[in-house]
Formats: sequence, C-alpha cells, structure tokens
Amino acid sequence: MDCQRDPEIAAAYVDGELGPAELAELEVHLAGCAACREQVAAERRLGELFATLPSVQAPGDFEARFWARIARERDPDPGLMARVRRWFTPRVLSLGVAAAGVALLLLVPRGGSNPTSGLRVPEADAPIVANSEDFELVQDPDMDAISMVDILEDWDDASPNDAPPS
Repeated sequence: MDCQRDPEIAAAYVDGELGPAELAELEVHLAGCAACREQVAAERRLGELFATLPSVQAPGDFEARFWARIARERDPDPGLMARVRRWFTPRVLSLGVAAAGVALLLLVPRGGSNPTSGLRVPEADAPIVANSEDFELVQDPDMDAISMVDILEDWDDASPNDAPPS
C-alpha cells in the first residue's frame, strides 16, 4: 500500500529538522506505515552514501568569482551587441515605425476630391484627368465596357486645348 504523505517529510525526519509535535506525529505514523518506513530507510542509506564521498575544497577565490559572475549577469557590460539589442526592442521599433508613418504623411502630396491632385499629368492625358467624374467612372471595376468606350471616345475627340465634354 502506498502512503500519500510528502516524501520530503522522511528526509526532514532523518536530518532532524522536524519540531517536537511533527516528530511525535510522524513516529506514530511510521509504526503503522510500511511505505513510510521504507522511505525513511532509503533516506538514511542516501545520507550514509553521501558521508562516504570525499570532501571537496573550493578554490580560495571561488566566492569572489561567483559574486562577480552574478553581478555581470545582473548588469552586463554594454558592449556593441548590448547596444544593438537595446535599439531593437519592441518599444524602440514601434516608435521608429510611427516616425516613418508621420514622415510619409508629410511627404506624400494630399489632394481634395480629385484623385489625381498633386500628380504631374502628361499633356496628352489632360482631358482624361480634367473631368474627375469620368476619371472615377473609368476606375470603377463594375463599369460596363460600352460606357467605358464612350468615355474614352469622348476623350479622344477632345483636343488638349479643348474643354472636356460634359
């Protein structure tokens, strides 16, 4: 039968880390629970194995090197790569995209109702562009072919110096 007690209790029992009340309660439990007695025996064997290991002596500068490494990881030296990474954070990139958007809005010509305002129109296309209604009709994907041909013929008939047909 398996016991549902925390196995860490057995380790604390073997290491002498339990208080008097916990110790008394666990000893009563151990009298009736074979699984916990096995766990305590395994913890004792593990302790005995650790006791047979040779002791290790750390180098004299180990602690100083340890804390120096912690300090370096907490506050890294701002080398070239650290400076580059700082410039490519999401916050800086979003500010750059916003600035580029504002610059684009300032540089792109803005127009009124005429879709071609601000653009340089060749002289031969002036009659086409001059009548904004016709220009919008030609841009309409749902416009039937006959209407488009009529508009284009009117534009062809008009000379560059004439006013566009109404």
